[in-house]
Amino acid sequence: MIRYVLNRNPQSTGEHEVHKDDGTCPTPPQYQNKIDLGYHSNCFSAVEKARALYSGAAIDGCKYCSPLCHTR
Repeated sequence: MIRYVLNRNPQSTGEHEVHKDDGTCPTPPQYQNKIDLGYHSNCFSAVEKARALYSGAAIDGCKYCSPLCHTR
């Protein structure tokens, strides 16, 4: 299981990105911008949790650490 976080700040294209919080992501959000999503076995369930927390917001996976969930 890997801990995932959501970036509180949206990208310039409007979506909030889901990142692995295990030290491997080259573009993690700053500490004060992290929203904890908890531990997940994959990015898909982390993205689902982020969508539940930020209903109506565009959510996407980080292209570096969660490429299977990166759609934009």
